[in-house]
Amino acid sequence: MSKKILVVEDEKDIRDSLKTILELNDYEVETAENGQVGLDKAIERKPDLILCDVMMPVLDGFGLLEQLRKKAIETPLIFLTAKAQYNDLRTGMNLGADDYIFKPFKSAELLQSIERRLERKDQLEHHLKSLINSLEQTIILMVGHEFKTPMHGILSFTNLIKQKANDLANDEIEDFCNYLERSSNRLKQTFSKIKVYYDLKLSGIAPVSDRSKVRLDLLVQHIANQVAADHNRVANLSVATMDPIEVNISVELFSIALYELIDNAFKFSDKDGLVSINLTAGLNGVSIEIIDQGKLCKASELNVQSGAIGQIKRSKFEQQGLGIGLALAMLIVNSQNGQIFFEDVKPQGIRTEISLNQ
Repeated sequence: MSKKILVVEDEKDIRDSLKTILELNDYEVETAENGQVGLDKAIERKPDLILCDVMMPVLDGFGLLEQLRKKAIETPLIFLTAKAQYNDLRTGMNLGADDYIFKPFKSAELLQSIERRLERKDQLEHHLKSLINSLEQTIILMVGHEFKTPMHGILSFTNLIKQKANDLANDEIEDFCNYLERSSNRLKQTFSKIKVYYDLKLSGIAPVSDRSKVRLDLLVQHIANQVAADHNRVANLSVATMDPIEVNISVELFSIALYELIDNAFKFSDKDGLVSINLTAGLNGVSIEIIDQGKLCKASELNVQSGAIGQIKRSKFEQQGLGIGLALAMLIVNSQNGQIFFEDVKPQGIRTEISLNQ
């Protein structure tokens, strides 16, 4: 299928010449005589690339590009400009122009620039489609258990309450309501994890603007206490005395990762097993150490799971939570200039290390 190019040029002779050159090279061509007409056609026709003059009546090339970017239209745009307008280069590039071609130009120069931009556009689109497909497959894998289990419980208990409302005692209704609340919260947490995973996977890094100075020792203590309380195992938590340590991180994101990793330590250890946490600072950064005494999985299994979505030993241990938790923790820590390591400890258990370069 031919690529579609929009030519925005106020001089008819140049506009017609460009149209002829492009059509002879198997491009589909639309034309516009000024920036406003070009903007309307870009929105309506969705070209693969725009060739645009800078100086035009009604709406100039810079105005056209600015309006396109405001509307989140990222179509590649090449400016056609006279050499006398060289000082406008910075303006165009700041607005997001992909290239400049100076008049007069040779056909070969024009076609080469167009081919480069279209090839780059195809590469980006292919990468994005692959990424989206990968994420969609991830969601499909996750939906099976983690959505259906609480949803089935919510529907079943709701129907039971509707059918037996007059026969249920108050304490039974309260128990049912508590179950519904837990199931609803589980769904809410699942959606939250998936959203954060999608956002990080697509962007690759957390915005620097989200980061701030935080006392990591206090954050670790707080999250550890929260996880232990959620598992009703406060007595099984041991947090070493930690010196005050400040780091520059996204508190919201890092709290999620920290919760997931400490939660795993409790999840995959015996109910009377100890979970120990320590924080140390070195020349190259800080390290958070989480050690459990579990025997339900090995470090090698976690290392495999951290790069993909899945659940560990579902057939042997029906845990609450998604395999996305570990993958999410890995993405978050990586986005904060850190790494996660797992190793087995003797006689049993796993040591998880979060290493942050600060």
